[in-house]
Amino acid sequence: CSVWNEFIVNEIWQSRRCRNQLKKRLHRNWLNLEFKKSEQSFSKIYNQSGVRILNGYLLIHPQVYTSTSSDHKFACYKLKTGQKIQERSLEGFIERIDLGSSFIVFGFSNVDDQINTSDDTSESVDILQVYSIPDLNLLAKITLPAEQNKELYCVKNDLIVFLRAYRQSLDSCQFVLFDPVNKERKDFIVKLSFTDVLGIQFDGRYVLVKTIGKDDKITVFDVITRQCITKGLPASEFTLNEVFRYPLSLSIEDHCYLTVFNIKTLARYKHFIHRSKKPNTEIGLLNQMFISDSGFLILSRYEKFKRTDHSNCCSQMELFNLEDLKYGIFQPVTLDIRLSGPLFDDFHLDKSSIVTLYSSEKKVDLYNFWS
Repeated sequence: CSVWNEFIVNEIWQSRRCRNQLKKRLHRNWLNLEFKKSEQSFSKIYNQSGVRILNGYLLIHPQVYTSTSSDHKFACYKLKTGQKIQERSLEGFIERIDLGSSFIVFGFSNVDDQINTSDDTSESVDILQVYSIPDLNLLAKITLPAEQNKELYCVKNDLIVFLRAYRQSLDSCQFVLFDPVNKERKDFIVKLSFTDVLGIQFDGRYVLVKTIGKDDKITVFDVITRQCITKGLPASEFTLNEVFRYPLSLSIEDHCYLTVFNIKTLARYKHFIHRSKKPNTEIGLLNQMFISDSGFLILSRYEKFKRTDHSNCCSQMELFNLEDLKYGIFQPVTLDIRLSGPLFDDFHLDKSSIVTLYSSEKKVDLYNFWS
């Protein structure tokens, strides 16, 4: 009721002491794997479906590297009840999917939209489409400049951050900060050669820029103060996946090592991911890592009982405390998703939950740590 909601807002969320107690409880539940598991079935889960969760809503969408047509839908549901709120069609080849605080961003390659050039010719363009959650209204449709590839933008909280060339300068770049909900745009110039940039990562305040050279380097900028925090630090090479939350840069190397680089202390640590190999079992990674808002790194892994057969696997997730990783302490807890059965097609998480999607069974499993 409204009175109870008002009490929660005024007496709990407005109290720093109460908020800290709730955060500690949630953190403890993650560490101790205290959760409530539930299952929901959805008829519109296909072989190439993916999943996201945000603010109590479940999003089922085509996976990345999927060519979609008007028949392909993405839909928003209430997480607790499974009630559909809205659905939309998507058309184009999806290369990236990112979540903001209240919106989802689809990065399309070679969409059929055409742009006019000075000589009246036309060419395919890359486009971002931004939809609000939960009503899935189109907030923005952004055409990327020809030199802007999809490694040079990031989404976090309320912002989409772009790194672009600045006019004809050889040693300067421009950061563009765009709020698609409020239609606000800010930008600032940094000393950096755009042609050397390999990619960027954004944690909500700090941007990590990776540049190419004889040895790859990383530079970190603060988008609030617009200052360079550090530059010229050695970057990891030959990585499968990378995630970033200042001061940690985390990556998977050589298919089997979790590498942690503390940007503040310059310390670098490695952890062997796999457990002891069981007889007749092939171990694999899903190449997926996420950092939860509750302060954990979640890494997916699985063991196949037969080579090339994903219909019967033992699947797990490793949960690492970010505070421990800062000092090279690797004490993960293992969440057993399934001891046998089909491998999940996709997974996602928010501050208090993990969700896995199984296309063969047309269902999602929810692990709620706020129990």
